Amino acid sequence: MLKVVFFGTPAVAVPFLEKLSALASVRGVVTAPDKPAGRGYAVQSPAVKAAADKLGLPVFQPATLKGFSLEALGPLDLGLVVAYGKLIPPEIFDMPRFGLVNVHFSLLPKYRGAGPVQWALIHGERETGVSLFRIEKGLDTGPVYLKKAVTVGVEDDSAVLRERLVEAGLELTEELFRGLEAGNFTAQPQQGEPTFAPLLKKEDGLIRWEEKTAEQIACIVRGTYEWPGAFTRFRGKTVKIRSAVALSGGEGVPGTLISLERGEGLLVQCRSGRLKVRRLQPEGKREMSADDFWNGFRPSPGERFEV
Repeated sequence: MLKVVFFGTPAVAVPFLEKLSALASVRGVVTAPDKPAGRGYAVQSPAVKAAADKLGLPVFQPATLKGFSLEALGPLDLGLVVAYGKLIPPEIFDMPRFGLVNVHFSLLPKYRGAGPVQWALIHGERETGVSLFRIEKGLDTGPVYLKKAVTVGVEDDSAVLRERLVEAGLELTEELFRGLEAGNFTAQPQQGEPTFAPLLKKEDGLIRWEEKTAEQIACIVRGTYEWPGAFTRFRGKTVKIRSAVALSGGEGVPGTLISLERGEGLLVQCRSGRLKVRRLQPEGKREMSADDFWNGFRPSPGERFEV
């Protein structure tokens, strides 16, 4: 079995650690330090640490990897990196025999960066995927071992799409390890024009009704679902749109609440087309259906969502 070290922090990385523990000899797990979280600021461990403890694996939680060494783990064949979240210095790249391999949720060189799932949805992609590449100094520029395409469903949000990408990534991880053990895998340089996917900012969720089509706004809703959420203003307060689909046709002032289709959604005029809003979350309230929103706020004719 290959001797490996795993780098990862949030829940999305846990299935990869579990898969790795069945495929290889995991000599160590490197994750972020515990930190306060929640209303009471109680100290919480990363999801990967909890999983590693359950698997009986040694855990390392350095505040920084500067000066951190893998030598104590003995000779290593590979490092697998999944959403680690901290800068890995170049001196660590080549410590394992096959280097460090990162699981990236895009078809590289498209969507290099920290937000590939979100930006693929925001840009209305109908296909994305997973790439396993060898880490080098550039941002997600290293040669690729394996790729797998994944179709983007018309109503997929970032949480749903990520689940399917994880499944594809687990399949590739197993294929990579089997290939490396057999000695018949090499990484190939990335081909094509790169695009970039930086971390989302809060303003990326702002709905600009006068500038965006219904299709574009529906994509923003799906891409920002987990954070920051697609948001607008109504009667001076923030409202998040949690689920919506785009419809063609219709004319009117962008942002206008046109009508309610009972059990279906609230129709809102966009620059072109209309958005059928299914679920919303007004400021300070729970998420609710369009019916409940309409019944609670009783919009006046011509009333609008605004920036």
